[in-house]
Amino acid sequence: MLIWLWPSTPEPVPPPVAVPEAPPPPPVVTKPVVKKKPVPKPAPPPPTAPMSSQRALLRRAMEARAPDLRACPLPPGAPTTLGARIRVARGGATKSVALASGQRLPRELAECLRQRLLQWEFSDVGLSSDVEIFVDFALGG
Repeated sequence: MLIWLWPSTPEPVPPPVAVPEAPPPPPVVTKPVVKKKPVPKPAPPPPTAPMSSQRALLRRAMEARAPDLRACPLPPGAPTTLGARIRVARGGATKSVALASGQRLPRELAECLRQRLLQWEFSDVGLSSDVEIFVDFALGG
């Protein structure tokens, strides 16, 4: 048996497939570096006297006005010293007065003292805030 092989026609070779080229990367855009200017800090508030210093100034001003309290008649048996919690507004007006005594105060004396203390004004002291202070006053003599 004889086998004869004929050359077969070669199968066509497919043309090379063109692979599309990858697009070039986008250009790198760099932003210019902008240095931020430092933000200035706000100016500090004007210097004010510490609260203890304000109380000391207020106490001296009250001591200077204390002789005004002698206008209130001191009935027999009334205490000779009196404590007072006084609240003064920043502007200098006396806002409130609370009297304290180890003894009972006669009503007339308490009213007279309260009215006089509420009339006191301290705008000359130059307070930077409201101040509450406790002061002892000598009523006698």
